[in-house]
Amino acid sequence: MNIRQANSSDSLLLSSSCVDVQRLHAEKYPDIFKMPQSDDFAVSFFEEMLANPMSGIFIAEENGDAIGYITYQVIDRPETPFAHARRFLQIDQISVRPTAQGQGIGKALIERAVSLGKELKVPKIQLDSWGFNTGAHAFFEKMWFEKFNHRFWRSL
Repeated sequence: MNIRQANSSDSLLLSSSCVDVQRLHAEKYPDIFKMPQSDDFAVSFFEEMLANPMSGIFIAEENGDAIGYITYQVIDRPETPFAHARRFLQIDQISVRPTAQGQGIGKALIERAVSLGKELKVPKIQLDSWGFNTGAHAFFEKMWFEKFNHRFWRSL
């Protein structure tokens, strides 16, 4: 397996790679998430992300085929009367093709993000996950992430 930095020519590849995860979210919360209608549904999203100097994407490949990716953004929060200034690496998305899950790809992608965080000297990596995705929660905890915040909603 090879993990490489994504570049501007990878937008379609990334869009098609996220269809599985997008479907999972759209099936659970169709009032929030859009069901992907084609492999190119998120090309413009990835083009914008790849053009942003504060964000990036790592792609995991096996025999030239993309089998997973992780997106990240460096976040700088200024000091407020309530909180200290904070700088952290935010993982926005992580996806591994269903046929490649359980083979260490997600672990390798997280480890690459951890390495980047150390290179950038950020003190924390942060991510969030939807409540229904308990398999992902177990994986994140296995990768030494701790729960630190809970969100609630009430439908009306």
